[in-house]
Amino acid sequence: MDHGLRTENMERKIGWGSLVALDYDAFLDSGEQVDSSEKNGRLTIRIGDWDVLPGLCPRLVGLAPGDERLIRLSPPEAFGEWDAGALMTMREAPLAGDRALEDGMTLRVETSEGLSATCRVYRLSSDRVTLDFNHPLAGQPVTVFVRVQEVLE
Repeated sequence: MDHGLRTENMERKIGWGSLVALDYDAFLDSGEQVDSSEKNGRLTIRIGDWDVLPGLCPRLVGLAPGDERLIRLSPPEAFGEWDAGALMTMREAPLAGDRALEDGMTLRVETSEGLSATCRVYRLSSDRVTLDFNHPLAGQPVTVFVRVQEVLE
């Protein structure tokens, strides 16, 4: 007699704590593709522990291998709002080594304590430079097309 129990064929659905393998494509509203699993490899994340795109995990709960979804993330759900507090103005120094600084240039800076961060030249004046430590996609909504490959746990 069949009681509806089929553990050997049960499809695992994503829940909190699940380890999930996804293929994905990420786009801005302009249509520009900013990331993909084809470019950077399959994404494996633990639901609830991964905070790079904070709005993504809750929208994956309940999906199963083979499911596909188009998920639009607002700026706070994606890379955060652009924050003027993440700007730092300083006297221009040889930040880029021998290269001249240019607006929009990406730099890796290191503090005297050995901490490093990536930033962008936000504004140049005659003797000062303003650096932007926001994520390059901060303040922009992101649309992610996900394809669930595996629910591992």
